[in-house]
Amino acid sequence: MIELKNISKTFNTRKLDIHAVKDVSVTINEGEIFGIVGYSGAGKSTLVRIINQLEKQSSGQLIINNEDFSTLSNKELRKKRQKIGMIFQHFNLLWSRTVFKNIELPLEIAGLDKKQRSERVNELIKLVGLEGREDSFPSQLSGGQKQRVGIARALANDPDILLCDEATSALDPDTTESILDLLSQINEDLGITIVMITHQMEVVQKICQKVAIMSDGYIVEMGNVKDVFAHPKHEVTKRFVQNIDSGKNIERIQKELKELYPNGEILRLTFTGGNSDKPIIANAIYKTKLLVSILDSNINHTKLGAIGFTYIHIENGSENQINEFVNYLVSNDVKVEVV
Repeated sequence: MIELKNISKTFNTRKLDIHAVKDVSVTINEGEIFGIVGYSGAGKSTLVRIINQLEKQSSGQLIINNEDFSTLSNKELRKKRQKIGMIFQHFNLLWSRTVFKNIELPLEIAGLDKKQRSERVNELIKLVGLEGREDSFPSQLSGGQKQRVGIARALANDPDILLCDEATSALDPDTTESILDLLSQINEDLGITIVMITHQMEVVQKICQKVAIMSDGYIVEMGNVKDVFAHPKHEVTKRFVQNIDSGKNIERIQKELKELYPNGEILRLTFTGGNSDKPIIANAIYKTKLLVSILDSNINHTKLGAIGFTYIHIENGSENQINEFVNYLVSNDVKVEVV
């Protein structure tokens, strides 16, 4: 378990003090994939560097597996850090070393003998799907292959925690998908706790169970992915949710729909979990005999289930019919908002 208790970090410069992280408290459970999301300058990368103590907090406590890391000596910290792997946006591979030698490096530093190193590296090469590329140099690899080397290297010392700092930001969508599938499989097979630092909502929705939204050094919203994105509260979270809602600005699409359909009712429906694949709208239409048009719809799949957003238009219908229609949707766990 990772516990951040009232963590703050201030960088002191000649001209001004930069408060990068402000009174952050987070608990990340063992075996969880936890996302930390924010725009550039939100403080998320500083926060992840505090978790492996590459940055020391100005105040607050970092507790990992019931041990206060702020009390450790430098020697003790170096030993503990071997159990915290890190994956970087730009891979950080040594260009003069082959795939095999890059993955082997942490094991050399840890003092394992040649036979142990060779066995472990071969296990990792198979795990990340790089068989046949052992003797290739980074310049001969694609972006996805380089990141697979980075993942294997981060796993070399059999860590309990894997930190991913914008690990997919430099990759194309298809490669991102494959890397996320790999990380998800590693989490399931090895039980490693993964902390994902990202600004990409598709990363969070695909593999994270919980998410914290950062803005200006603070955590402004936190919870499981399905709840946070289905019912965003903070304005920053709502901006991020626009990326999951067909990539469209919610206010703009609602304004456009009202202009196109000035009469009747426009409803925004939110489906979560197990109800997104059921014929709920069709059943409601059959029950009430209303004529309903679907104007816009999008369903995204998260680690905890699907989230779907649908806009519908009801041009004619009595108040009783519309109330019956809405009540049926609500009784089937659909959130209904009148646009």
